[in-house]
Amino acid sequence: MSKIIIFSKEDFEGRTAEFKNDVHNLEEKGFNNVISSLKVIGVPWVAYYDKNFTGKQRVFEEGEYATLDDKGMFSSFKIITDDLDNPEIQLFEHVGYQGRSVTLHKETCLHEIDFSDIASSHKVKGGVWVIYEHVNRQGAQLVSFPGDEVPSYFPLSFNDVASHVRPLLPKP
Repeated sequence: MSKIIIFSKEDFEGRTAEFKNDVHNLEEKGFNNVISSLKVIGVPWVAYYDKNFTGKQRVFEEGEYATLDDKGMFSSFKIITDDLDNPEIQLFEHVGYQGRSVTLHKETCLHEIDFSDIASSHKVKGGVWVIYEHVNRQGAQLVSFPGDEVPSYFPLSFNDVASHVRPLLPKP
């Protein structure tokens, strides 16, 4: 059974709670903006800075996170239950799916394919994708699910900053 266990202090200390389903509003659970460490068992989870799965995002895959760089920032959690097989994303140079495009099926450093810092929109045909602000999975993250069509990164404050993309992979 997949779950996320959250803690109010670093190193898995303080108040704790365990969730097996999406949490739309951590404030209702008494954990809004106080999470400092966490453990993920099973499938990945997406943490959102705002309630109802909005705001900045961060993916947590199976493992233990004793100290969080963005501790005290999370207001909602979503468990990833989507099919992770056959990942495919199409990135576009301009808003509205215009300009040059590239279709990807695996983790890619966008510098290596001359597409870094120019993406402005995308369509996800399969899998769950994490788009990173910087190379090597660094910086802000944008998580996109199967069927997502994002016509413009401007409202997400992500325009012309994507440098690295990767699909989340199914567990072996």
